[in-house]
Amino acid sequence: MLACRRLAALRLLLVVLWLGGHAPALGQPGGAWSVYADGRRLPWPGVGSWPLDSLEAAAADALQYLHRSGYLFARLDSHAVGAADSVRLFASPGPRVAVRCLWLPGVAALDSLDVQEAMRMQPGAALEADSLEADLEDLVEAYVRAGYPFAEASIRDLGIRQGSCLVIEVIEGSVPVLSRVELPGASRTGAAFAARAAGLRPGQRLRGFAPEQIRARLRQTGMFSLVHEPRLAFGADSTAVIQVAVDEISPGAFDLALGYEPADGALSRGRIVGTGHLALRNLFGGGRQVALQLHRPPGNVSRLNLRVSDPFAFGLPVRMSAAFDGLQQDSTYAKRGYSAEIAYRAGEGLELFGTLTREITRPGLAGLVLVGGRQRIASATAAFYGVGARLNRLDRRVNPRRGLVVETNFERGRKRHSHQVARVDTSEVAATERQDRLRTRARLYMQARRRQVAVFGGEAYLLRSDDTDESDLFRFGGATSLRGYDEERFRVPFAARMLAEYRFLPDAISYGAVFFDLGYAAAAGEGRFYPGYGIGFQVGTDVGLINFSLAAATAEPTVVRAHIRLSVGL
Repeated sequence: MLACRRLAALRLLLVVLWLGGHAPALGQPGGAWSVYADGRRLPWPGVGSWPLDSLEAAAADALQYLHRSGYLFARLDSHAVGAADSVRLFASPGPRVAVRCLWLPGVAALDSLDVQEAMRMQPGAALEADSLEADLEDLVEAYVRAGYPFAEASIRDLGIRQGSCLVIEVIEGSVPVLSRVELPGASRTGAAFAARAAGLRPGQRLRGFAPEQIRARLRQTGMFSLVHEPRLAFGADSTAVIQVAVDEISPGAFDLALGYEPADGALSRGRIVGTGHLALRNLFGGGRQVALQLHRPPGNVSRLNLRVSDPFAFGLPVRMSAAFDGLQQDSTYAKRGYSAEIAYRAGEGLELFGTLTREITRPGLAGLVLVGGRQRIASATAAFYGVGARLNRLDRRVNPRRGLVVETNFERGRKRHSHQVARVDTSEVAATERQDRLRTRARLYMQARRRQVAVFGGEAYLLRSDDTDESDLFRFGGATSLRGYDEERFRVPFAARMLAEYRFLPDAISYGAVFFDLGYAAAAGEGRFYPGYGIGFQVGTDVGLINFSLAAATAEPTVVRAHIRLSVGL
């Protein structure tokens, strides 16, 4: 695409003019070289670069040095061998050619004034070959970014005649039409999904080719372990094809997270808590996912979560998902939640979403007990609507080195509940209360050095309601919310955590880390801070990804809680 034949021919001619008829005949093993012009020694960087029998190579480099300095008429007249095996080359530099004016015929799609201002070869500047070549390359690259991959730039006139201009002729070419996106190495992922994820549409005019942007967008899908550099190819009909070689992740994954919590007292024993998570990914090649999670925190508690999502519902840049949450708190109560989410891609890594949620709570035998003259857990149904935003600007999905993740969700709804109260006789009271819920989470990754990353972040949960019971509260504490404390130790209407973590990365997947958490939990108008700290590591193995941590609370530094997580591809 880049035509610089005249400049290359001129350089070759200037070398041949002097070298013609000269043969290397010095026959010396080595020495120092220098160039003189008009009786003075020039600051030629090639001093001492060749043995004495390399006259042609030394002469060519000396001429290139003179041309780069703007002396396009320079020639070498003679040479002389001096004492101590030194060789002097004598040059006639001639006049230094300057650019008198600049003309760019053929520039229409770009602003010609902006193009001229960005060039190194400005009127009055010395005409240097390297700068001129760089200007031609930058000009063609600017056209490629603007969507003209067939653009050519060539030199019509070098401006070496008296009163002439530097003329760079541009042939813009046509804007190609994108015919398709190809994924060499992919056996499951559909080309239509890859095009949508990359922000491309077959049939569109390809006004600009941003390979790094395409690569980053495909990484964010989480469907590929490796995304190679995208390439632009052209068919016989001049349509464009974008080819991106990828390595797909396994279509399924199983995560098992186990934790050990020490005994609370002399009458209790240490216990194992855990979570199992099964995910089916990239169903039917369209990036759809089905995830099932079973969580067993301490006590007779179990939680089941099922989630189904489609990243491009009906072929639109809209993510649709549905979820079911089930919670059984021993014989106290059971709670079911059904939710739907619609998210719109508003920008690079940014989603705006809305949610609808319905929750049903039913008390068990223990929940029917009157506590303080009131039934412990009310029988209730609630409906919520919510809005939120999700920003993901990480450089990589696994073990990121830099980037930002922010998610916030605000929900408002009404809860209709009925419960027994003790008055003169036991009677049932029904009421409807408004509830507001806010959840927010953020992570900032900063690369301190080449293999070191600092992580800062936090999360907060807030429930606002005039009438609540245990089933409404947030569950806080444990490996994913406040390390160093028991799983779901706190059940409060407000909780928050700040964290700081320093990681050392031996490779792209593994890291070792030290961390500090500072949690805050408040209930009934009283709050308290809960610090925690620990160490951990993550390592990739042939079996899968292993994550391990040891954490303790500052109030109980000798009581250590251990957590291990194994992620296996299926």
